[in-house]
Amino acid sequence: MTGFFKVLTVLIAISTGSMIQAATLVTNLNEDFAEQITLTSSWEFTQTFTTGSSDATLQELTFIGGSGFLSTNIEYLNVKLFEGNGSYMGTFTNPANVAGMFSNQIITFSGNFSLNSNSIYSIGITVDSGADSYGAGYLNYTSSLNQNGLAGWGIGNNFLTWTVGDTTAPQDTAGALSMSLSGVVPEPSSLSLLVLGLSGMAVLRRRRVG
Repeated sequence: MTGFFKVLTVLIAISTGSMIQAATLVTNLNEDFAEQITLTSSWEFTQTFTTGSSDATLQELTFIGGSGFLSTNIEYLNVKLFEGNGSYMGTFTNPANVAGMFSNQIITFSGNFSLNSNSIYSIGITVDSGADSYGAGYLNYTSSLNQNGLAGWGIGNNFLTWTVGDTTAPQDTAGALSMSLSGVVPEPSSLSLLVLGLSGMAVLRRRRVG
């Protein structure tokens, strides 16, 4: 193997192996909640978010259960991910072994979704009719626009409430669901190292050939 390809192999290994594990991509969970959404099979909810300047893998989605949130409600929740054009990407896995009340407690759903940089996605929440007999569940939302996370990431400043079976426009509520997105993104220094290294090796290779 030539010196060029040896260095190339090392650079690629460093770049692909150096990832930020379980990074908080964006969150507003520290903000005071304004109200709660009611989780019944009669309504569906949509919350958008935007990604930053690099691709990412979304692994966890966290909400805060509102007052009186029963574990039974979690079993009947369907939390899905959609692209900005509405294309379905997949469904998150609900928490396992949940017991008792989850009032004002953190509830984390898991997944493994590849997200493109500088793109819009949406979270969709529906409830199976089987949950209705146990009473309504609740999730908190905030009116605060303050968020923390990686550069360029953001949670939309409003969410939509759709009435199941109704073709009229959804209700637009100012505020955002109290939520947090976590996952992995390439470490900026590693990407820079790979780009600079490849550029430098290309120059050296051209000089040798010339």
